Amino acid sequence: MTSDATVVATPRQPHVGAPPANWFRALLAGLVLAAPALLVTVDSALAYARGWRFSSRFDLSGALAAAAWLLVVAVACLVPASRRRLAVKLPQLLALSLSVCAGWLASELALGPLLERIDNPYLSRPGLTRVYRPLPGMMRDVGPESHVRTNSWGMRGSDPPPRETAYRILCLGGSTTACTYLDDTKTWPALVESRMQSSASTEKPARFWVGNAGLPGLRSMENLRFLQQSQRVNEVDCVVVQTGVNDLISCLAGLRPAPPLWIRSHVWRMAHVIIRSSIESGTLVEDAAGDVYRRRRAIRQAAAISDDAPPLEPCLQNFADNIQAIIEVCRQHHVRAVFTTQPVLWRADLDAQNESLLWFGQLADGRFLSARMLRAAADQYNDTLRNVCASEGIGLIDLDELNGDPTAFYDDCHFTETGARRVAQLVAEWLLEHPDDARSGAES
Repeated sequence: MTSDATVVATPRQPHVGAPPANWFRALLAGLVLAAPALLVTVDSALAYARGWRFSSRFDLSGALAAAAWLLVVAVACLVPASRRRLAVKLPQLLALSLSVCAGWLASELALGPLLERIDNPYLSRPGLTRVYRPLPGMMRDVGPESHVRTNSWGMRGSDPPPRETAYRILCLGGSTTACTYLDDTKTWPALVESRMQSSASTEKPARFWVGNAGLPGLRSMENLRFLQQSQRVNEVDCVVVQTGVNDLISCLAGLRPAPPLWIRSHVWRMAHVIIRSSIESGTLVEDAAGDVYRRRRAIRQAAAISDDAPPLEPCLQNFADNIQAIIEVCRQHHVRAVFTTQPVLWRADLDAQNESLLWFGQLADGRFLSARMLRAAADQYNDTLRNVCASEGIGLIDLDELNGDPTAFYDDCHFTETGARRVAQLVAEWLLEHPDDARSGAES
């Protein structure tokens, strides 16, 4: 005999109150996954609020990648299927997070010394080759095509000959020394070498070598750090430094806000070095066509022009301290130090055509300093340089005769081919007329 008992399932009561446990586990797992990207985003936002701005596409891509990852994690926490997986994988994610943090810290400690050897911010990569083809009309008296190559030292110029066979001269400075858009054979350091070589005495022939370690944007502070950190200072006989204009421009713009901490980390810097080495053989401050000059000039032309220069005295003192420190480093290494003044196009009566070529002089509030006041400020920097060199008994090559001459510049301070030839003539003549008795007798 059978019983037809009916089993009635009791429906499960819905959960009331706190969210299910897997919600908490999923959110915790999401936080673990998002923590690095969240730190990068917050760090970048704080730096941006201080006035810092991205200047590298590589750094910008890192920040965008962090923001994109935050979005991915947020979506994963909202989708039920992925949320359940996150909750299940929480222990593994915690272990992975701790391992990554430990690995990052170990890498930070290990990569510091390595980066000092392979990532010199004051030199380009050895064996670098670039070709510049400026747009027509962008730069006057600059060839239609310029070839730029770096030697085994990571600077423009031929490879240095053996130390005992030549008097080695190293030129330091910013873009006016680098002569970026001029062909290797037309930069003023290259022309100094050829002029000195051709002018050497036939009775006592000497061989000269001139290397060009100028890089766009470098100030006296960076030139000092190069001499303090690079072993190349021990392999040359004379250092010729042309500096001042970048110090001035930096002073007018005000203090540079510090970049985010993650950009300054050794791990990120190493990633930058690796990517740069595989994609681009060096950092291009100027584009090959020179189109960046169009944008730079347009910014100045659209801005208000002011005669109100900020106080320069603290900056001038810092500049003087850097010059004295450069002299001291050269003395410690028994290397001759020689400086040149920094000539510029600026002058009080600059005509409209030449005024349209300018792009320097932005102030902290977005206005630009007038050409008249820029010239007055540049004169103060050159006078400071003269005073330090005079008090220290250091050679100074005065390039004042180029000031305000449109044939010598294609913008505020960068030399045309004519300007580079004139600089080379003045520098070579001075060096030949003031020989370095200690070392200039190297026989060829």
